[in-house]
Amino acid sequence: MKKVGLLGVGNMGEAMLRGWLSSGFLDKNNIVACEKIDEKRKNIADKYSIHVLETPGATAELADIIVLAVKPQDSKEVLENIAHYLDARKCLVSIAAGLSIASIRKLIGTKACVVRVMPNICARSLASVSAYSVSMGDHKFNLDDIKRLLGAFGEAIEVAEDWMNLITAISGSGPAYFFYLTEALENAAVLFGLDKDAAELLARETLWGAGKLLKESGSSPHDLRMAVSSPGGTTVAAIRELEDGGFAELIKRAVHKAMNRAKELTE
Repeated sequence: MKKVGLLGVGNMGEAMLRGWLSSGFLDKNNIVACEKIDEKRKNIADKYSIHVLETPGATAELADIIVLAVKPQDSKEVLENIAHYLDARKCLVSIAAGLSIASIRKLIGTKACVVRVMPNICARSLASVSAYSVSMGDHKFNLDDIKRLLGAFGEAIEVAEDWMNLITAISGSGPAYFFYLTEALENAAVLFGLDKDAAELLARETLWGAGKLLKESGSSPHDLRMAVSSPGGTTVAAIRELEDGGFAELIKRAVHKAMNRAKELTE
């Protein structure tokens, strides 16, 4: 496996790092990270037993695949700092939200391969889904390494970059929607008298079980929902209340809002 350089070890950066190491995809000697904050740099080095450098340039120089995982507002400065090291043998993988391939190319040139990725926080438990778009550089980079890199912490799918704003709204932000629903179920259970520990266990395990069944059964969400919905029963009563409250329309509006915000960030 080529050497991976991780620029930024925030929530997503650390989630990917944990996924790579815990899955066994990367050995600690095959990764070098960059973190500008002294205390955090030491903590990451101690926690994962990897080499953590202070500057992006030094990290990019050592790595074959450079993963840009800094905040979007910091990406321009970082890309300018590493542009010199991005030759045709290297690949830049960017997870910076709203940062288009075209805007990356303006800062680093045409030599290196560029892969724009939208993962999600579920990389922490090796259950992310990552959509990615590719722009080859001056020479054809072996994308098998990139697919394996993304697949090490979940599923990966290649898409046209034009879909990235919608994908950001669906799967990038998506885990928060399910967390919000789980939070609401927990609160409702407590409101109606269940103790907090029981409410948390029931709501969270139900979310996990539903997701597992949906993935493993091969059935559609509609078919599984109907399988739970006995005529005249409790589920039908609850779903009817959600429908009367405009639940599906609210989800559509939320996705639209997130998609438009992603577009604004890109522009």
